[in-house]
This record gives sequence, structure tokens and C-alpha cells, in this order.
Amino acid sequence: MDYKDIIRNIKNKNFENIYLLYGREYYLIDNAIKSFKESLNESMIDFNLDIIDGKEVFFDQLLSSIETLPFMDDKKITIVKDFELLKGKRKNLSEGDEKYLVDYLDNISESTVLVFVVYGEIDKRKKIVKKIQEKGVVFNCDKISDMDLFKWTKRKFESFGSIIENAQVMYFIESQGYRDKNSEKTLSDLENEIIKISSFVGKENKVNNEIIDRLSQKKIENDIFKLIDYMGEKNSSSAIKILNDMISEGESVLGIFAMISRQFKIVLQVRSLQIEGTPVNDICEKLSLRQFVVNKALKQSRNFSDDIIIDMLNFILENDFKIKNGLIKDTLAIEILVSKYCQRNIS
Repeated sequence: MDYKDIIRNIKNKNFENIYLLYGREYYLIDNAIKSFKESLNESMIDFNLDIIDGKEVFFDQLLSSIETLPFMDDKKITIVKDFELLKGKRKNLSEGDEKYLVDYLDNISESTVLVFVVYGEIDKRKKIVKKIQEKGVVFNCDKISDMDLFKWTKRKFESFGSIIENAQVMYFIESQGYRDKNSEKTLSDLENEIIKISSFVGKENKVNNEIIDRLSQKKIENDIFKLIDYMGEKNSSSAIKILNDMISEGESVLGIFAMISRQFKIVLQVRSLQIEGTPVNDICEKLSLRQFVVNKALKQSRNFSDDIIIDMLNFILENDFKIKNGLIKDTLAIEILVSKYCQRNIS
């Protein structure tokens, strides 16, 4: 059974008793959770849907939810997120609890739909995983196929009111590198880029290659490199100009904060490995980074001490909180960051 079959069956209320959905494509997992929710009578959903934190749940709580009968609906759905047992750990459960649960899955009520979701990998050696495979559906939510990716991308652009030709859909997909072997890009990342491009062109307007290039992650990555380089050179006017250009092109301040933070964390890691005498190629492999990114980080490491980088990371963390809680305007926060560290003695 593939992903489309699973979603179709859920929407048609043709349920399996037990599901295990796992993997790094969180978008697919969350879409499945949404489909389970929508399958229930909305007016009775509080009685018939339990969403449980599998990292903290105790055995009695889990069993109670599974055994509860539906109320004015055909099914009671229990969704357990990141259940520790599926990852090879046993938190809040004894060995006896584990054995009881595995045996219990043989006799689960027909009115119960038990859904385990794991955002990441599972331990396939565990008895509970093998039992779910025997009694239900286990599906790895990994990257989707080229054809499905094309259809999904075009549909997403159109859902946000953008006009896009097939050639530009392909150009966008290639620019994102989603299908690259070592890419960590997810559908959620692609959706964010589609939203950004669609917001930039506006409804009923056409997406072209120039706009894709202008707003592409590669360009944004290069802009972040330039911004950090200018900060290292204490060139505040050029740094502010790059910053304003990024914001005017639709990049959010919180997104810029996240990218600056990520780059400085890379600088710390790369410098540490270089001090240990690790060759550049090995650094690339160890950190799963392109050589261009590693070389850029090595160059930037000459302009920023560890203390200053840690100070900046703390500044970003604090102001991220302030922005989200309305304590400071986002543009002011990032302008303070740039100005503050362009003026400091950072060498």
C-alpha cells in the first residue's frame, strides 16, 4: 500500500486498526494526521480523538485511550506521537508493559484506530514494529517520486493563486535540490518557498525563471554569506543594504535570524574540526556539507571569535523570543544585531 492509497482509504473511512507512519518527510505525516481528524464527526471530535505525546505517556494512560469506545461515531482514533518504544527506548514502560502491549495488539477493538507516528527513524528490530506490520500498516514517509513531486508542486503554486507553466515547475524543483542524494530539503521547505514566490508575484500573475532565481534559497544563502562577510569586515552600510534587500524580497526576519544562526553554528563546528587537524574533505563528509560551504565557514571563522559567535547566537535566541511575543519589532531587532556586531572588535 502506498501513501496515496493510505490517504484515500482514510478519507473513505476504510480504516486499518493500526498504523505506523514514520520518516523525515514530516509534511506527509502531518497531512495523514489531518486526514484522520477530518474523517471524524467534527461535532464529536473531542470525544473520539486523542493525540498523545509518546515521549511522556504512561502505559495506563495509553491503554485507557485505546480501550475507550467511540461516542456517536463509528471510530475512536488514538494518535501517539514519537512513542519511545518504537525508537528502541523504554521510557515510562516496564518490560512487562511492552510484552502486554504487543500481545494486546492482537485483540484491539474493531472500533479503535490506533495510529503511531514517529518523526524520524524507528527501530525495526522491536517486536512491536513487527506486530504492527503483521496487524496493520507500516509506511516510511520519505521523499516522494519525481512525478508526484511535479504534480504536488504545480498544485501548490495554483492553490496560492500563481500561474506557472510546466517548464517553470521543473525549473523550480531543480533549483531547490529536493531530489539530491544528500539533500535535507522537505516538502515543508518547498511549500515555504512556494508561498514566498506566490506572495511576491501576487494572485493571477505568472511565475518565471527570473523570479525563481531572485527568491531562490541559493540566492538567499549567498546573501547570508555576504551579510556575514560584511559584518566581519565591519562594513555596516553594505550589511544593512543586503539585509533590506532580503526583507524587501519577502524574506522574514525570523527566517534570516535562523539562517544566520545556522551559519555561525557551522563556523563553530568547522573551526573545531580544523583545530583537531581534520582535512577539509573529511569535514565536509562529517558535517554533510558542500565544500563551498565549509570553505566559506573557514574564511568567516577568521573574523569571529568563539565568544563573539556565542554572544550573537544568544542575542538571536533572545530576540526571537521577543519578536514572537511582541516585545520588539522584527526589523529593529535584526538591525540592532547587524549594527552592534559591525561596531564591536570581533577579531
